Amino acid sequence: MWKKLLYLKQPFPDNYTDESFLDQLKTNLTVVKYSYWKLVYDFSLISMYISSLLLVILTFTSIYYNHINPIIPIIISSLSLMTFLIGLPKNLLSNTQNIKSFLLINFILLVLSPLLKSLTRSTSSDSIWALSFILCLINIVFHDYAMDISKIINYRPILSTNISMANGIVLASRLSSNLQVYCFLLFVLQFNILLPFIDFSLRKFSRFNQHYTLLISIQLISLTMIWKLANFNLFLIYFSGQIGILFCLPGYFLFLQKYKNELQGPWDPAKPIIKTI
Repeated sequence: MWKKLLYLKQPFPDNYTDESFLDQLKTNLTVVKYSYWKLVYDFSLISMYISSLLLVILTFTSIYYNHINPIIPIIISSLSLMTFLIGLPKNLLSNTQNIKSFLLINFILLVLSPLLKSLTRSTSSDSIWALSFILCLINIVFHDYAMDISKIINYRPILSTNISMANGIVLASRLSSNLQVYCFLLFVLQFNILLPFIDFSLRKFSRFNQHYTLLISIQLISLTMIWKLANFNLFLIYFSGQIGILFCLPGYFLFLQKYKNELQGPWDPAKPIIKTI
């Protein structure tokens, strides 16, 4: 009788496969079954972050070409973020350390604005646009979207925060006045750094209605600014891309799941069970 033991010398050839070899084979034991609308929710986080990055670029374009007063985006964004902050628990809003940190960053931006304005004076604008585009791509790829909020205690997207600030500084160096630099960097701070924390807190405390309101608001503002600053072709491309991310990619992800085939059998390495005393 054939036995599944390598150290035994058995009267069978090396390439012999017994009928009982695959009796204990199991497939797809650990494969997670996804729902379409849960995937739409997950992909909406990617869509919202891309829109927030684009909104920063569009705001910079408006300030750069003197289409708007740089103070206006700050007023609108501050009032909007304060509206969503109302839905958060009071212990988060009353944290004096958070308030001190925000005021300190504001003071640093105000002091460094003249220096940042002349940071890339010897660099061509084309190089700045290319660098900003690369930083945005890296930011999208390495951002912590915190899709499974139940497993996250302290949300700290350090890498994407640094990249967002670097991108803001690079773009701000092309502006013509200290006021423009300060206002734009403050806008970057609000939309690329504070906004992900606010959205995470809304989802963490089950304020999903506010999360979707925030998502739709950012999308509508981005589409409106593209319509005003660019042309219909770019508007259509961006709108189609967002629809694809929100609704087409989740469906394609589910379609690929049927090709997933995870095999598990008794020949797999054993997983040790560690008992703590």
